[in-house]
Amino acid sequence: MRKKKYRIRLPRKGLINILILDFSYEWWNSGYGFNFNKSYFQNPDVKAKTNAAMHEKLCERFPWFKAYRPAPFGISVEPYGHRFIPAMFGCEIKFGDATAPWAENNILTREEIEATPMMTLEEYKQIDIVRETESQIKYARAKYGGCSGQQNKGGVMNTAIYLRGMDLFSDFYESPATVHKLFNLISNRMFLSYEHGKELDGRATDTGVGNCTVCMVSPDVYDEFVYPQDLAFMELAKSNGVRFSVHHDSDATKYVESYKRLEYLHHIDVGFDTDVALFRKNFPNAVLNIYLYTSFLLERTAGEIAADVKKLAALAGGPKNTWFTCADVDDNIPDEKVTALYEAAG
Repeated sequence: MRKKKYRIRLPRKGLINILILDFSYEWWNSGYGFNFNKSYFQNPDVKAKTNAAMHEKLCERFPWFKAYRPAPFGISVEPYGHRFIPAMFGCEIKFGDATAPWAENNILTREEIEATPMMTLEEYKQIDIVRETESQIKYARAKYGGCSGQQNKGGVMNTAIYLRGMDLFSDFYESPATVHKLFNLISNRMFLSYEHGKELDGRATDTGVGNCTVCMVSPDVYDEFVYPQDLAFMELAKSNGVRFSVHHDSDATKYVESYKRLEYLHHIDVGFDTDVALFRKNFPNAVLNIYLYTSFLLERTAGEIAADVKKLAALAGGPKNTWFTCADVDDNIPDEKVTALYEAAG
């Protein structure tokens, strides 16, 4: 499962609408000594100070950066990184100096899953980690201004693996009722997280699902178990009049027919090895965000990076609604390749 890194959004007016450079925590730690331990995620003051210093370093390192991101990075409050929902199910969240927070498995038996009840919004708001997160959000807003109340909710299958481990894959065939119950429990908490964030923000905000692990199952398994949950979240977005997205950061080609059934889809992430033209044909109006893996940059010269990015953008139908994300930029990627990617967007 791909770990989220620190992101930089760069609006472009040329070939690509948005380029997102994704430098790894290891890149920041080894190059500049920044630490991403528990205090970074659970102390808004530490995060704000670190983010401002990171912005300064990037402006120094890449001459082109300041023109596209003149202001320091803002602040988000995510005390558990992108593992908020696993934490709600009792998974211990670990922190390190040069890595994103990760969750330790908290394996539930089939009997424990069956005995676990759904939760109401009032019950949800009394959970310790929810109260803690709300307190930090309010503090950050008072001191630093705007800060969303929403947490990254991931996706049902991502969280289910933390709660069943590899047994989940046999459950699909041996105990489908267990999977449906577990997925419903996870969706219940995801829905409540959205509603709580909506209350904190005073308005509905765009939302989506993270399907990083869907590539581990067939489209048929996705259709039976995951799709109903994604559909329910899509309907939530539709009922609130906000945009709905799907994050699938690997080859998504064989899931195109499944994702087509999500008719209210505004944004979809796919790996660069996806049949991009096929996805553009089937999603003519959605943002198509093409993920470039570290291997994409490692295996290409600067010139080849520029040529292949432009080729992918053409397959995606040109600049309209075409984004690129360069994931996991680390110490193995020379700066000239990062700059080549940036320039290819122009």
